[in-house]
Amino acid sequence: MARKATVVEEVQVLGEKNGLRDSARSSEEVIVERTEPDPETKAIAEQYGVSEKDIVEAREFAASLSLEDVVVILKRVLATHDEDPNFPYENLRRIKEFLATPDALEAPEKHERLIGDMSLLAALVTNNSPYSEVRAVVDNHDDPSTPVSTLRAWTIGIFFSVLLAFVNQLFSIRQPAIPFPSHVAQLLAFPIGKSWERWMPDAALRLPFTRRVVRLNPGRFSKKEHMLITIMATTSSSLPVSNGIIWMQVLPDYLNQQYAKSFGYIFLNSFATSFVGYGLAGIVRRFLVYPASCVWPASLATIALNSALQNEENQPVGGPLRRVWTISRYRFFMLFFAAMFLYFWFPNFLFQALSPS
Repeated sequence: MARKATVVEEVQVLGEKNGLRDSARSSEEVIVERTEPDPETKAIAEQYGVSEKDIVEAREFAASLSLEDVVVILKRVLATHDEDPNFPYENLRRIKEFLATPDALEAPEKHERLIGDMSLLAALVTNNSPYSEVRAVVDNHDDPSTPVSTLRAWTIGIFFSVLLAFVNQLFSIRQPAIPFPSHVAQLLAFPIGKSWERWMPDAALRLPFTRRVVRLNPGRFSKKEHMLITIMATTSSSLPVSNGIIWMQVLPDYLNQQYAKSFGYIFLNSFATSFVGYGLAGIVRRFLVYPASCVWPASLATIALNSALQNEENQPVGGPLRRVWTISRYRFFMLFFAAMFLYFWFPNFLFQALSPS
C-alpha cells in the first residue's frame, strides 16, 4: 500500500515573481506532501520502466485475465517483437521461459510467482505501449469530454497554417532557405490560446446557415486543442512537391513553359501530388501507423512538448545553491529563449568587427 510522507523544507522566499525560493537563510516552512509507493511496487516499476501508477492499473487489469488469456497475449507479443531490437530483451527472455514451461497450465499452483509476473507483463503491453520511450511521453488515458474541435482551435490553427505556408513558400526561394517548422506554431499557439481563455468573453455564436451554436470561449485551453493546432500547422508548413516542378517549368533557363504560372495549373498540380501522398499514407497506415512496433521519434518529440506546456503542475524542485525552484515550464523556456537570443544577437549584429570574416 502507498503511504504518504510529509516533507518539511525550510526555505526563504526570494520573490514570488521570479518563482525562486532560497533555503540558505530561511524562516518560512514549505510543506510538500507526496505519495510514496511501497518498495515492491517501486521495484517492479523500475524493472519494467513504467510509473507506479501504471503498475497499479496493470495489476487491476491482470486480475481480470485468465491464464489462457495471458498465454494468448504473450504468444502474440512474442510473434510481433521477437526480432524487435527496441523491445526489452529481458522481457522477451522471460516470456520465452514462461511459454517453454510445460506444466504452467497444468499445475499453475507451482508457478504462482512466474504466472503473476507474466500476467502483469501481459496487462502492461495490452493497456499501454510496449516501449518505455512511448510510455514516458504518451498518456494512455483519454477524456472524451475534453473539447477539441472548437472555434478557438480552428481560428488559431488556420491562422498559423496560412502564416507558415506563406512564410515558408516565400523564403524557399532564398538561398539558403529560412524554414519555419511547425514547432514555432506549437510554441506560439500556447500563449495565444491561454490569452483567449482568459480574455475572450464566453458568448454563444450561431454558425451561418446552420442551427449549430458554438461557444466563443469553451473554457480551459486543452491539450487536444493545442495538438489539433499543431497538426494543422505541421500539414501546412511543409512545401508541396509541386514547388520544384513549377519553378522548373516556368524559368526560361529550363523548360520555359509559361502556362505553368496560371493559378489553376498550380492549384491542381499541388493538390494532385498532395492527394497522392495522403492516399498512399492512408493505404499503408495499417502497416506503418497502427502497429505498436512502429515508433515515430519526431511525433514523440511533438507530443512531449505539448505535454510539457500543458502540464500545470509545478512542483518544487531542488536546485543548486540550496534553492527550490517553482518556476513554470513555459516561463523557464522564455527566460532561456531571451538569454539565447541576446547571446546570439548582440555579438552578431552589434559587434560585427569581432567576426573573423
